[in-house]
Amino acid sequence: MSSNNTQNNTIAGALTYPTRSQDEVLPNQPRQPRNLQGLLRFAMEATKAEDAPGNSELGPIDDERRKFLEDALKSLTVNIAEVLLNAIKILTNTERIRSIQFGEPLPEDVQAAFDNVLEYIDDIDTANDFYKMGGFAMFPICYGSENEKVRALASTVLAELCQNNPFCQEKFLEYGLLNVLLTLVQSEQGEALVKCLYALSCGCREYSPACRSLVSRGGCGALGAALAQDEPSARTKAAFLIRYLASQYSDAKEQFIQHNVVRTIAEQLRGGRDATSEHLLNLLCTLLEDLDPRVLDQCRDPTLHLKETLEQHLGHPELESFTEEKEYCEEILRKVFVGHKPVEIVVEEADR
Repeated sequence: MSSNNTQNNTIAGALTYPTRSQDEVLPNQPRQPRNLQGLLRFAMEATKAEDAPGNSELGPIDDERRKFLEDALKSLTVNIAEVLLNAIKILTNTERIRSIQFGEPLPEDVQAAFDNVLEYIDDIDTANDFYKMGGFAMFPICYGSENEKVRALASTVLAELCQNNPFCQEKFLEYGLLNVLLTLVQSEQGEALVKCLYALSCGCREYSPACRSLVSRGGCGALGAALAQDEPSARTKAAFLIRYLASQYSDAKEQFIQHNVVRTIAEQLRGGRDATSEHLLNLLCTLLEDLDPRVLDQCRDPTLHLKETLEQHLGHPELESFTEEKEYCEEILRKVFVGHKPVEIVVEEADR
């Protein structure tokens, strides 16, 4: 197509950079900007070709270029508070949220509301502002939805708000959201369960009051049960949080021992190697750190066949590329079984 046709096809009202003639060569054309910093870099790079050789001094900007930059700056400016308030209005509309039936795709405005919130709350100050705007009011409403996608996205929002953010973690505990998640983690499935565990982890880790509350409310049993879920990502997230709690809180470790998490780990490992195996083995190493006799006895339970499982695991050819996973296996075998004589199971013939 000719250059005239190309120019005529320009969308009316679209923001475009002042053009040059086709005959003028533009070496090293800078990338189009995506943010304010990129825009300023773009402007500087784009004007280098116009500078006289050896002259790097900035000169006056002409009216055409000034207008272009002003329009570009306006197009990059977003009123974040307004965006969040609009999203909160949608996500706290009880009637709207509860009208979304089980298994239905999310309406465009609800999906956009979640997307807009997640776009900005990774910044801690914005996350705190979200709370101050009344954003936490969305959680009782969204968690009350029968639609699993709504609940999963609510957990994603909660996780992003609380991650490495003591202010929102405090509100997480204050608003009773820990109790909500501990209830949901026992009933959710699939992606909703994965995101529920994600929110639980972000709400508790590095925030002692939430961790201690989780332990005192029986959360260790719920996490131990999550290790047996079919969803690999759920098992991975449960193992990650259990390992953190067991390594940081002795009362949590005590509960995991009482719930015999070792049995669950061994049963999962016996099912074959997968993406969760490394995390399960790492967790088992954590439980064995102080060589608690009860943990050793649980590992040596002959009905678990843990020794055979670990030896088979070490025989996987691909394990050579997973150094840490291999080391976990070897460490467990060394601590639990080297020098230990296995107990023979004698099955007596029943009396005739």
